[in-house]
Amino acid sequence: MESTTDQVRIQRAEDGEKVIELYCRKHWWRLNSKISPKNAAAQYAERYEIRMYGVYFVYGIADGKSIRHLSEKCDDTNVMVVWEPNVEILAVALHNFDFEDLIANDNIILCVPEAEDNIDDILQKVVSYSNMKLIEFCILPNYDVIYTKQCEKFMQSCINKMQDEIVHKSTRLGFSRMIPQHMLFHMKNMISQRNIMQIREAFFTYPVKEIPAIIVSAGPSLDKNVKELQKAQGKAFIIVVDAALRTVLKAGVKPDLVCTIDPESPERFFEGMDLKDIIWMYGKWTRPWIFQQYGGKIFYQGNYTGMWNTILSDELGYKFPAVLTGGSVTSDAFMIADYIGFRKIILVGQDMAFTNGISHTSGIEGAFGDNDEYIDSRYQVYVEGIDGQKLKTDFQMWRYKKWFEKIIEKNEGRFRVINATEGGALIKGTINQRLRETISSECKIEFDGYKILNQIEPAFTSEQQEKLENKLSELKQEASELKNILKQNIKNQNELIEHLEQNNQNGAWIADKLRAVMEQNAKIEQSLIMEFLTYYAQKEEYEVGDDIYADENMSIPDMIRKSVYLQNGYLKGVEMLQEDMDEYALKS
Repeated sequence: MESTTDQVRIQRAEDGEKVIELYCRKHWWRLNSKISPKNAAAQYAERYEIRMYGVYFVYGIADGKSIRHLSEKCDDTNVMVVWEPNVEILAVALHNFDFEDLIANDNIILCVPEAEDNIDDILQKVVSYSNMKLIEFCILPNYDVIYTKQCEKFMQSCINKMQDEIVHKSTRLGFSRMIPQHMLFHMKNMISQRNIMQIREAFFTYPVKEIPAIIVSAGPSLDKNVKELQKAQGKAFIIVVDAALRTVLKAGVKPDLVCTIDPESPERFFEGMDLKDIIWMYGKWTRPWIFQQYGGKIFYQGNYTGMWNTILSDELGYKFPAVLTGGSVTSDAFMIADYIGFRKIILVGQDMAFTNGISHTSGIEGAFGDNDEYIDSRYQVYVEGIDGQKLKTDFQMWRYKKWFEKIIEKNEGRFRVINATEGGALIKGTINQRLRETISSECKIEFDGYKILNQIEPAFTSEQQEKLENKLSELKQEASELKNILKQNIKNQNELIEHLEQNNQNGAWIADKLRAVMEQNAKIEQSLIMEFLTYYAQKEEYEVGDDIYADENMSIPDMIRKSVYLQNGYLKGVEMLQEDMDEYALKS
């Protein structure tokens, strides 16, 4: 029995094979050849030259024949992401064609946004800076005609991820050793602190869906309406980002929670203020100086390596919280509000543009140098303002704006977002409204979030804290063991290079040495501290990745040399990690 729907049907090609047809715009569109679907699929696959480590984004699945021919040309180094925009096509295809081999193929990832919109997770998994040059888009016949806008959106998602990888590389290389140092500090510090899951649990008995969360950012428009926030005190949950803190406190407003994630937050954000009663939210990169200078209660979230998060989760009895981030402190604050359970989110000071030629709120004047010089130093683009005018912004803020728009669109119906900034860029999906009117209409329920947070106890008991501190100490021993493995592996690889270049014919010796190298490589990859080494040796990782992926004809000795270069980077990284553990994680 051929399964069909009002939109999708099965017809027969001239060779007797089944063909899927889709009804769209008063026309039935074939998704394969009317003569010979099998031959057409083979010809389609021949268009593409499959490269080692290539990543292929295929738009459409149709009858699976083209996907199968493409997969037969691939090897274990390749990944295919197949995006099918119509769940009805997939349902009819699965009923009429055999997809067992494709479903069983670990290198084929199927994404069906109508059933499960997991493209962000998939992109996170398969796209990296190293393989960006090996990404190719493949669009099955007629899908580009039927689903033009959806196809463009799909490709743009991939391009956005590649742009993120470029920015991410610059960030990691720019901060270098500072990042793992901060992570180690917080791994120790969080043992005696709290996490944002505890906020969610503490707020569970309150009507948080009806109470607004106000996210206060440091855009220049904050100066015009910051005093209005006094009227929201005790009737909203006010989350302030670090750069806006000075302006907010000066206006007589007390934040319920302050978010800070930047590894190099300027001292101008905090100096000269009384911050002893501030409750903080930290990320894994947050500058330790803030806690060392001001102390206070901290709520943590984030991924501090898979190993450490697993250890924390085992002790907590629930998954240690790590929210999706858009790269900015405001995006973290937004997702934390969503995580806690707020469904009314109000944005204030969220200009995402140089409104009236000003970069930030006047509360932090001088933090980034001269205003005009700072703006001139940025890579500038133009965006539409909430009043319809064109505004200057920079590439970074443009990316943040796009992130917010994507999150709001993807979660349509989940939360209501009011942009009460009263200036700046237009953020699609938000409601533009004056802050005074917003507070009057939305802030009606008494709610003292600060008092609730202030009563939350540390996440771990004293016994658990001692156990976690011992776990940190064990990581230093892990580093010592890995150091020995790396030294031996580098020695083995150098001996291999020497024998190969001398055309040594002792095949058994070479095979034994290769086997030892592969076993040691496996131990290195499985090490509990490997995620730290990717920070310390990121320069070597990027360089080796660029070279290996770009040169498909690299000789075996040259490949081993690249491996030696990378592992020497790891070896130096282990030594730095041991020093940093003593300084940041193990010091009393």
